[in-house]
Amino acid sequence: MDNSTKSETLLDHASISITEADKRMNSALSLKEYYTVYIIETKIDSETWAETKGIQKLSLATRRYTDFVTLHNHLGDKYPWVVIPPLPEKKQSFMWNSEAVSDTMDPDFVDRRRAGLESFLKRIASHSEIGYDECFLKFLGECDNWMDLSKSHNNILKDTELTIKTMNASLRSRNSDKRFEAIKTYSNKLQGSINKILTYRAKQAERLYNVDMIHLHYGRIFSELSAVDNDIGDAVQRTGHYMDSIASAISPALEDEEVIMDQLKEYLAFTNSLHTFVKNHDLLHYNLNQLNNMPNNKETSGIMSRLFGYTAATADRDTAAIEAFENKKLEAKANYSEFVDKSLENYKEFERQKDLDLMNILKDYVAFQTKYAQKGLQTWKNILHSIQSIE
Repeated sequence: MDNSTKSETLLDHASISITEADKRMNSALSLKEYYTVYIIETKIDSETWAETKGIQKLSLATRRYTDFVTLHNHLGDKYPWVVIPPLPEKKQSFMWNSEAVSDTMDPDFVDRRRAGLESFLKRIASHSEIGYDECFLKFLGECDNWMDLSKSHNNILKDTELTIKTMNASLRSRNSDKRFEAIKTYSNKLQGSINKILTYRAKQAERLYNVDMIHLHYGRIFSELSAVDNDIGDAVQRTGHYMDSIASAISPALEDEEVIMDQLKEYLAFTNSLHTFVKNHDLLHYNLNQLNNMPNNKETSGIMSRLFGYTAATADRDTAAIEAFENKKLEAKANYSEFVDKSLENYKEFERQKDLDLMNILKDYVAFQTKYAQKGLQTWKNILHSIQSIE
């Protein structure tokens, strides 16, 4: 979508940040000893603009991860034609350090999740429609009853019905919209590609970590050697220190790289949003086909009248029922057409942002690898210089 015609969004007039992730103690009855709350700070640049939009004062809000899940579900239910931004992972995945996978309270992971939740809020606020959702605006303010605006649609009966209809839609919709089929195919390919990248990166990061940590032992050997031979002691000791620096640099470097990988994980989660987006279309399309394939009520009425004889009152009632059914079909067709138009427009904007984000991720990754390689090259030059200084 061209930026010149892009609708004004909440993010154009507000700054949203999660300033802190605060670790708090649970009650004695809880199974978990601690939980994390996120402090959201929102600043509006113009109170006049906020009044014209009917936005009340937004300042500080304290929310848990489960609150973000509730908000995400609400938006998905209310705006089925939108590719809803995904939440960051609750537990770590694709980690090179297997010990960190089960530790959800790890400070580095909590901070990365804080950044992911902040990105989630900003993506919502940058959308011209869901950014002004009343529930979302209440979520940003210190409003304890914000969830009252979020009507739950996730009862067991409806979930079962939705699952069955979605399965039927995929199996029975022979004339489905090729544009949504293309979106589904692309989503599957994107998911597979990112999965492979993250899996391979985790293996390579673990290998690199193990290789670099070997230099810790080399450093110890050189330090011991410097104490034995005084003639070459200083040069060998410097070499040992440089070896130690290689080992000590790898963990911070991989943590920095993990921040870039989190951005890829966000788009891995976006593929699930695309799957839901396509399923919403398939369900509407299925319902429309079901209505169109129902027997013609006029023909049914004529057969019944010839067999049993209808009174005038019965005929009037059937006429009203037929008219209501035809109106229902027209309404379903209009709703479907509106959904298709709005969803394809939203997908076009998603594609534009996705291409931009993936290019930025690639640039960040190249810049990180270049910086890390240059630092490593300088360390090895220093080691070579120290060794060459030995006469």
